[in-house]
Amino acid sequence: MQTMNETPAQQPHSTRLWIGIAIIVFGILAALDNLPFVRDHEHFFLNLWPVILIIVGIGKVSRGSAEKGISGYLFMLAGAFILIHNFGSDSLADAMGPLFIVAVGVFLVTKALRKNRGVPPDLAAHDSFISSTAIFGGNKRRVTHQDFKGGELTAIFGGFELDLRQATIEGNQVRVDVFVLFGGGEIKIPQHWAVSMKGTPMLGSFEDKTLHMPSAEGDAPRVHLVVTGLVLFGGLTVMN
Repeated sequence: MQTMNETPAQQPHSTRLWIGIAIIVFGILAALDNLPFVRDHEHFFLNLWPVILIIVGIGKVSRGSAEKGISGYLFMLAGAFILIHNFGSDSLADAMGPLFIVAVGVFLVTKALRKNRGVPPDLAAHDSFISSTAIFGGNKRRVTHQDFKGGELTAIFGGFELDLRQATIEGNQVRVDVFVLFGGGEIKIPQHWAVSMKGTPMLGSFEDKTLHMPSAEGDAPRVHLVVTGLVLFGGLTVMN
């Protein structure tokens, strides 16, 4: 069975994929600001809030499980109905062409990357795998699992705190992938864990503030935490 630990630097981050797509879609919609359809509608971007529901729905469907797939389609359906209500069917029809092209592009990108997702579905569904997203808010998680499998953490205009000080793993290596955009994150680990920071900061920071404790003879093998991901206009700190 494929695990997240086997290929820590080669698999893409599934949440990051959808965030990137959302940013692209937002850029396209912003370009539409020059079109009469947009100028004729007051508070155009304010009325676009149902797009958030559609993006959340797409993200849920991409997870692959039947339960999340059904809820994802419900989110997308609700977002579409509210969007039509906000703009009216005639006005929305003027923008359906570009939106359809964007939707096709999203589908093709998703199809191409599905085989190389950052987290295998069986691992993502495991109780010991942490998946956390903070948008315009904060998220704190304390892990006490004795077989911690890793995680993927996302913060957009928000922050997260992951406390692993009471966690243990099977084996000697585990990976946590992060994506931070205009936010911050903090990971706390036991003193005997070692850390490898393999993320990419862009106008941000990846900091290892752990105090490295020498291993005494007879101690259990040190756990190796590999932190990967991307930080944009924010910061990530690992400490013990």
